[in-house]
Amino acid sequence: MFDFKFWFKAIMLTALVSIIAFLTANKLFPLQLPDSHASFSTVVLDSEGFPLRAFADKEGIWRYQVSTGQVSPWYIEALLNYEDRFFYQHFGVNPLSLIRASWQWFSSGEVISGGSTLTMQVARILHPHTRTLTGKFSQIFRALQLEHSLSKKEILALYLNYAPFGGTIEGVQAASYQYFQKPASELRRSEAALLAVLPQAPSRLRPDRYPEKARVARDKVLDRLQSYQVWTPQEIKNAKQESIAAWELEPPMVAPILSRRLAQILPAQRVIKTTITRKIQKPLEEYAKNYARSQGEGISAAILVVENSSNSIKAYIGSSDFLDNSRSGQVDMVTAIRSPGSTLKPFLYGLAIDDNLIHSESLMADVPRITRQYRPGNFSRGFSGAVSISEALQRSLNIPFVQLIEAYGEQRFTNRLAHVLQPLQIPDGNASAAVILGGAGSSLERLVSLYSALARDGYVHTLTVTESRKKQQQRRLLSKEAAWITCKTLQGLSVPSGYNFGLSKELRPKIAWKSGTSYDHRDVWAIGVTRDYTIGVWLGRPDSMPMRKKMGASVAGPLLFTAFERVDPDSAVIPKPAGVKQSLICWPDGRSQDSVHTACDEQRLAWTKKGVTPRTLLPENGRLFFKPEHRVLINMDNGLRVNRSCSTNKITSKTITLWPLALESWLPRQYRQSTRMPVYDNNCLIKPIEEHNLRILGAENGQIFHTPANQPLAINLLVEGASGNVNWYLNGKHIFHGNNRLKLEKLWKGENQLLVVDERGAIAQLSLIQI
Repeated sequence: MFDFKFWFKAIMLTALVSIIAFLTANKLFPLQLPDSHASFSTVVLDSEGFPLRAFADKEGIWRYQVSTGQVSPWYIEALLNYEDRFFYQHFGVNPLSLIRASWQWFSSGEVISGGSTLTMQVARILHPHTRTLTGKFSQIFRALQLEHSLSKKEILALYLNYAPFGGTIEGVQAASYQYFQKPASELRRSEAALLAVLPQAPSRLRPDRYPEKARVARDKVLDRLQSYQVWTPQEIKNAKQESIAAWELEPPMVAPILSRRLAQILPAQRVIKTTITRKIQKPLEEYAKNYARSQGEGISAAILVVENSSNSIKAYIGSSDFLDNSRSGQVDMVTAIRSPGSTLKPFLYGLAIDDNLIHSESLMADVPRITRQYRPGNFSRGFSGAVSISEALQRSLNIPFVQLIEAYGEQRFTNRLAHVLQPLQIPDGNASAAVILGGAGSSLERLVSLYSALARDGYVHTLTVTESRKKQQQRRLLSKEAAWITCKTLQGLSVPSGYNFGLSKELRPKIAWKSGTSYDHRDVWAIGVTRDYTIGVWLGRPDSMPMRKKMGASVAGPLLFTAFERVDPDSAVIPKPAGVKQSLICWPDGRSQDSVHTACDEQRLAWTKKGVTPRTLLPENGRLFFKPEHRVLINMDNGLRVNRSCSTNKITSKTITLWPLALESWLPRQYRQSTRMPVYDNNCLIKPIEEHNLRILGAENGQIFHTPANQPLAINLLVEGASGNVNWYLNGKHIFHGNNRLKLEKLWKGENQLLVVDERGAIAQLSLIQI
């Protein structure tokens, strides 16, 4: 007779003892769960979730953290229906599966099918064991521990992250990236079925090595899904028709320098999603690599592309070739501090407009400056005399911008850049006029951030490269009017000579851009702005060795325009603010025609901020403005100039319009003081000395010199009428400071400009031709 009470008590006692034994063993042999932080690789993703670069964990394993919600539901269906249909029903062990697998093993002497649940497979991954009876009991115990400690979702997540997929690849996300170049969320049915079976024999079924074996295994999974009616027959048929195509296993290597930078900045973050656009990044990487090689040995290149509307970085090329040690390929030239050359001039231009010092056509003096020990020259040969500030910006003339920064304030200018969080690094900490010519340190990242303000109403925004909800910082550098006028002026630059690509002039990109070349040609830059993008380019040697006669416009310019052609071929212009007005202004006065009565020798159409037209700045006197009207006394009988000491009673006053004396040698004869100012009457007892009467003797203007080979040139020159020591300039370069004599021993081929300046600022010049 069946004793129900006896068996009930026996079962309950057995269950109680089992529970006590399990809880005791659980205490003695606790479950070892992996460190959720340290056990994962760091992977840097582009804006669409594709890997740019990954960094293996300390054991060299490629394992990318993923949640169950970040995996294709087709993969979850394939995995559970193939490996463990009753995953959500059992308690870690499926007794029926164990009994079936044991009977098959006992009757045949070999393993026919596995009896392990998904939980048991996770247990084996976390706690490897030998393929013995003892090992199987250990696996069952660990599976029970998992079910006791974790939810089903957490156990499934462990499998998704730690299952082996061949080589050093673990986890479905790493496998999907490596084999299919896509995140696990985008797996197709055929790919999902393949990855579901791959952990059973990862070395034997690797699709990159054994595609036929992988196909057979995949189809086995698909057949089971059809038998369970999980997917329709048509879906199974379509999946089977797909061939096995897998990429060779190699770590991704896109934007490697940016990825390294982010991994260092965010060491606790295992998945770093960036704003990088792969279709922009990869082509520019390849082009920069080839372009830098064409420029010579040791030369690297950097490109930064920023979307203005979001301030996000879309492409970050830190060097021309990360793996090329001969070009210092692992040095990040986006953040490297270098001399910016002339690239800061547009911001001084805009700030001076906001300070009511200039408008777009203000008269400037491109002449030698002798008031300070600092004697800047131009990259172009010689000096141009009277130029507009816009022409000076477009031609990148140095002297007018030295004049302008002295008027605005050197330290004030550097403080403005620091205020918008883009500071300059100055060697001794004291700003001088040299900062506007590249005598300070900046980086491509900082310069691009500054230039993007031209498309953002004058606001400098913090550039972003990772997805972050943190509020971006913004600070105003320029008014929206000054930003637009600056941008409009920079649009007037010619397309670089090295860029053509067969495009007609009408189809070429309409870009506001500026180039720069640092001292001794160590760095060349080109930075451009459209409504939608700001792109910056740098080329040079990371070891700071000089390059041979490389110029920003001709070397960096073509690379910049090529980048715009690929990123922003339409290059939309920036809308004009309502506050920007056009005014007809006068030279030499500088103000609008409506405000000027006599000093209007030349008229120009200027862009202004709200119609403000300041007077012309004095070339050598800081913030003082030039006054062109001069009142002189005239002898009414002969029209000659007199003063109160003259023996005549017939004296009247007359207003004469003059140009700045520093421009005298470059002006047309009718504008010169020597033409407009009457000479002194001989009846005057005291006649002031004329301050501008300077002549160079020893050669004639326009004289041609033909020097036979191996015969030195020797031209003995004397300046007449000079006051004190003089400064001599040849083709814009200062060559001598001293007395009024010079032995000229070298001329450039072609036309040469020779200037002499005395201590009063008087200038004389000659044109000498060497053939």
